[in-house]
Amino acid sequence: MKKLLTILLVIAMLFSATACGGKKEDNNTTTTTTAPTLTYLYNNGSGHQAIAEYFQGALATAGVNIQLENQEWATFLNTRKNGDFTIARNGWLGDFNDPISFLDMWTTESGNNDCQFGKGAHKDAAIYSVDCTDLGIDLKVENGTWAETYDAIIAIVKTSADQDLRFALMHKAEDLLMSTGAITPLYYYTDVYMISDKISGFYSSPLGYKFFNKTTLADGSTTLPVCIASEPDNIDPALNSSVDGATLVSHCFSALAKWDSVNGVPTVVAELAKELSEPVYNEDGTVTYTYELVSGAKWSDGVEVKASDFEWAWKRAASDELGADYGYMFDCIKGYGTPEGLDVTADDAAGTITVTLNNYTAYWNELLAFPTYMPLRRDIVENNEAWATDPSTYVTNGMYTMTGWDHNSKITLTKNPDYVNADEVTMEVIEFYLSDDDNAMLSNFKTGDWLFIDSVPNAEIDTLKAEYANEFVIAGQLGTYYVCWNVNADLLGAAGKDMDVAAYQNEQAAVRNAMSLVLDRNYIVREIGKAGQEPASSFVALGLIEPDGSEFCKNAGHNDAFVGYYDVAEEAYEANYNAAMEVISKYYGK
Repeated sequence: MKKLLTILLVIAMLFSATACGGKKEDNNTTTTTTAPTLTYLYNNGSGHQAIAEYFQGALATAGVNIQLENQEWATFLNTRKNGDFTIARNGWLGDFNDPISFLDMWTTESGNNDCQFGKGAHKDAAIYSVDCTDLGIDLKVENGTWAETYDAIIAIVKTSADQDLRFALMHKAEDLLMSTGAITPLYYYTDVYMISDKISGFYSSPLGYKFFNKTTLADGSTTLPVCIASEPDNIDPALNSSVDGATLVSHCFSALAKWDSVNGVPTVVAELAKELSEPVYNEDGTVTYTYELVSGAKWSDGVEVKASDFEWAWKRAASDELGADYGYMFDCIKGYGTPEGLDVTADDAAGTITVTLNNYTAYWNELLAFPTYMPLRRDIVENNEAWATDPSTYVTNGMYTMTGWDHNSKITLTKNPDYVNADEVTMEVIEFYLSDDDNAMLSNFKTGDWLFIDSVPNAEIDTLKAEYANEFVIAGQLGTYYVCWNVNADLLGAAGKDMDVAAYQNEQAAVRNAMSLVLDRNYIVREIGKAGQEPASSFVALGLIEPDGSEFCKNAGHNDAFVGYYDVAEEAYEANYNAAMEVISKYYGK
């Protein structure tokens, strides 16, 4: 079995003849080069700041100079997406209960590919090798590009109905992903929030979406003031790519399916579909579903919801013209990426939607509940790019309508009396206050002005656990907090100037992997996180189950001594650090 640390050192030594840096002594000869100063980007929030400062301090002990840059949430998202960074804090919550939701985001054309894999100089870096012939798959590549290796594996996973094969291939994909060093997992998420003991009926999905539609207040009030985040970047269902935006969208729009609380368990159930239909298996291996819409569904301006609203919205969201981050979420549908387009047909007279998938997809019902699959009105959206920024044009079909948006201050949602299941909606008005200031959020919670907040100052966690035992909540969550690296950002400085593309990219990966080993994840979760997080040794999060019942992340990596891609045990830290310094010291010196 492979030993990750051994591989790391071997990779580093392969290029020691052509790369030098930092301050290195060899046969009484000292060579000094100037290493680049790196910038770590993070968004507002005391926890993110604390981790950024720890990252800066930890790397300083290895002779690496890190500058910190802080940005407001929406700006931060776009900076990361555009690749205008070197290192950035990141976090990912699964979009559905399958490991592919952590892996398909890194394909070349994915809008969530913040690391810029397969883009810029990395596009031509022929440095990756894969061999899937042991699984009976005709895919074996030596020194291929990201598109020829990683993208190719993911494409097979997406088109296979063989669950054992899919999971084996996903492990190969994660092996390749982690070898780049561009993903530095820190811990597996927990969900930390504060909820007033006056509230009953609140629930959330495993994806982190918060639901307030079934809440009631002990004092009988029908207005609920909450704060889940700052000003959303985009609440067009097709263009949103954040959890806070998804929470807002899920209150305002109805899809064929939805997340609901069933006997206290978050469950996907039918919403605008009369039922979640069973698949029809076709002779060519494709699978067809037909959904009949419930009667009486209306848009907030009184217009009837039609089957064609779904067809148009799905095709728009999947189109190259829109360029949505989540456009790839439709790649399981036949015709995706072809001139013919998605194999989706609406019959407004019959009130039915027929869709054909490339193959059986285990998480299809969860996709139907995903914001990107929500319907939209063509006449509202098509000729108005700003439709989703103003309550007067934000025409919705869900539980709530938007009745106010004081930008950077508050979004007001009011119960939609025409919602098909309006009798199930108990809270009349939800006021979403907009802030990413942890201290202000906590202050408003303590005064009772806000009854739910989705973040707290990290320095206050120990006190809150003691003083608000019934209102401070730590819940499980399907996600990983990590650091992402721009694969095209220079880490080598002058030392990498004369390397060819393959040598340069391989050495960059070795440095990123080494810097990952400098970080003490146990310190981070114990002293900064303080909310039951578990140090992460892989990217795919806890809680995703293999066909044999085992946990995917427990099968990650190929080391007999520990689980994952590096040893996160406290007693392993010194050895990790020493191994890292053998690589880092070639380029950086204290």
